[in-house]
Amino acid sequence: MSSTRLSRRSVLALAGAGLTSGCVRQLESTVSRDERTPFSLSIKTVPADTDATATRLARYLATRLQTVGVAATVVPMSREELLRDVLSNHDFDIYVSRLLLRRDPDFLRPLLHSRYGPGRGWQNPFGYGDLSLDSLLERQRTETGSVRAATLAEIQRRVVEAQPFTPVAAPRPAQATRPVRVDWPDGVGIHSLTGYLGARAVTTTATASRTESAVTSSSTPAPTSTSATTTDEPAPENELRMTIGDSRPTENLNPLSTPFRSDGTLLDLVYDSLGRPVYDRMRPWMAASWVWADGDETTLSVRLRDDLAWHDGEPITAADVAFTFRFISDTALGSLDQPVPSPRYRGRASLVESVDAASDREVTIRFGDVSEPAAARALTIPVLPAHVWEPFARPTSVSWLDGGTVTEALVRNNLEPVGSGPLRVTGTTARESVSMEPFEDHFLADDALDGRLSRFDGGFSFDSLRFDVVPSDGAAVELLATDAVDATANSLSADSRAAAADEPGISVRTSRPEWCYHVGYNHRRPPFMNPRFRRAVARLVDREFLVDSVFDGETEPASSPLVATTYVPAGDAWDEAVSELEFVGDSGTGTLDAERARSVFEDAGYAYSGDGDLLIQE
Repeated sequence: MSSTRLSRRSVLALAGAGLTSGCVRQLESTVSRDERTPFSLSIKTVPADTDATATRLARYLATRLQTVGVAATVVPMSREELLRDVLSNHDFDIYVSRLLLRRDPDFLRPLLHSRYGPGRGWQNPFGYGDLSLDSLLERQRTETGSVRAATLAEIQRRVVEAQPFTPVAAPRPAQATRPVRVDWPDGVGIHSLTGYLGARAVTTTATASRTESAVTSSSTPAPTSTSATTTDEPAPENELRMTIGDSRPTENLNPLSTPFRSDGTLLDLVYDSLGRPVYDRMRPWMAASWVWADGDETTLSVRLRDDLAWHDGEPITAADVAFTFRFISDTALGSLDQPVPSPRYRGRASLVESVDAASDREVTIRFGDVSEPAAARALTIPVLPAHVWEPFARPTSVSWLDGGTVTEALVRNNLEPVGSGPLRVTGTTARESVSMEPFEDHFLADDALDGRLSRFDGGFSFDSLRFDVVPSDGAAVELLATDAVDATANSLSADSRAAAADEPGISVRTSRPEWCYHVGYNHRRPPFMNPRFRRAVARLVDREFLVDSVFDGETEPASSPLVATTYVPAGDAWDEAVSELEFVGDSGTGTLDAERARSVFEDAGYAYSGDGDLLIQE
């Protein structure tokens, strides 16, 4: 027999190529057991006071891994540190976090395509690679209707089988509000662009009296005697007051900065895009109209609205649109040997081949081989002012980034953002608050809008909008109960949701899932590149139990990252794929069958020490 010894990496690579578990065990028998060591891993997540659900999921998984002989520890860190480690430095074993879900399933392409593995951001942070899946991801963006649905069904089956990451559950966000103060539009979440633009102050006898008193006191001398409708205190401003659980927007409002983004709603209010999904349909926004060229389904002619302006008063032209797409693709603007794209929007920008300013108001966008539904995603990229961002197309270095090139555009805090959205930022206080006010030159400020946008006539209806940072969901509910705020932008945990529902005068509203809690694996490290190992870990997750115990039933168990769309497949093939990853234990109770679970890891090609520790090759 040859004296050549197989490395653990070689064994795992062969396993990933499709060898049966019996073959893997035979191959591994040629590897010296002396080189195997007990396996330990860390599970990175945020602290309980930042996201109690993520922490509970991480602890749940760590306990189950310990039961099967893996020395797993939970490592809590700030949300910013977590995203830096996962999205920028790829420094993790396993993490537990939220994954923002998109309505169009093309978001799976940058999430899982091998092309994006070396990059940063929510573009294949796992380092996953599968050429056959790449082909399917490319194909679905060119298809429509039932043909695309069939391709997406196959993609989801592949994802379930390979487990590049493990979806767990997609909760329905719950916000609390005082309906006596604010009337929110139906059918949308409170904390959303359409939610804020559709919100209206509720006029009551008390508020009317205060308003009348304020007008009287400002235009006539103060009366010599008081009455029930007058007060020496100034009338409160017509301000919409919100709580927010994430302090990062108070320190960074850069739309291109991945570690500072978990929620794009504030930036949606500040930065406009050519199109917006309004009530589930893509509609022209900054664009007055768009039309596909006759006989050419890859060329879109866009006409901008008249008299668009930036928050600093400068006019918006088609050149700004062309600059934005070039800048998203390379924030160094060609000054370096390699482009430095924006991690946040690289996937959407990759749908576009070129953008040209045909005139001050007209833009020509040429797409690659892309279907119209997929192409629409590119129209949601925030348009940036060239005169503000072009000076930041310079390379720089940051202490927290391990290798790679970064530009100033990607790391500046941008606390005085110049956008064109319906609101503009008027002030920030680090870790405390963000204040905004309506942008009077925004096109929504006119009362002559047509179609579905007419409901936003006049723009934002309050005089100002303020987000106050709260340390916890419980603190947000307490502020709401004392009428110190009008609603919570942060989604409430199950316990806080119940507490809010018990408070008189408070209403709790839920909306459709916007994110999915998931377990992410670093495929750049052994044994996570082995799909058999990932599948074994996935079988430790009892979704039914977690939905009831962690989410209090207000969630959808998720086997697919497309859980929030209409594309989740049905039928025997899908059911069989999901059933092969069923929980190894008493489903619904969370009780793990330790002996069966260990056998799953053994069938995956792993062995145990005499002390019951799972062994891997270093």
